[in-house]
Amino acid sequence: MKPRLYLVDAHAYLHRAYHALPPLTNSKREPVGALYGFARTVIQILKRDKPESLAVCFDTPGPTFRHKAYEGYKATRKEIDPDLLAQLARAKPLAEAMGLACVEKVGYEADDIMATLARKAVAHGWDAVLVTGDKDALQLVSPGIRVFNASKNMFMDAPQVLEKFGIAPA
Repeated sequence: MKPRLYLVDAHAYLHRAYHALPPLTNSKREPVGALYGFARTVIQILKRDKPESLAVCFDTPGPTFRHKAYEGYKATRKEIDPDLLAQLARAKPLAEAMGLACVEKVGYEADDIMATLARKAVAHGWDAVLVTGDKDALQLVSPGIRVFNASKNMFMDAPQVLEKFGIAPA
């Protein structure tokens, strides 16, 4: 069996946890529900799948190359709730405290980083698993690259993408 690199889309799971869980706070009354849900998801993956390597990929604040190419990129997206924004700022220190590798690059989104690292992993003889609920990641499914949606506890490979959407990932 090939070694496996799991790449976690931090923003996607923090956002999902924030909206899926009831509002949770710590003893200082700071919101922590998204952080709790995110950490729980990563711990479950580590315990169940025991990947040889796992990295958490982060979006960085500010515009990406897409914003520069298209002024209207994400123009209709709602503003992030301040309670979620506060937790996004604390996510990387949490992941580092858990001993996880963290990857980010100014001007790129987490899914761009995940795609690059997944393709490099495959080129070096590894399998890659993109841990995200974002459907756009399914276009990356190919030999050696699968998508795992932790919210649905479901892996997607090329035949499953074709069956579900009627079109091959490529």
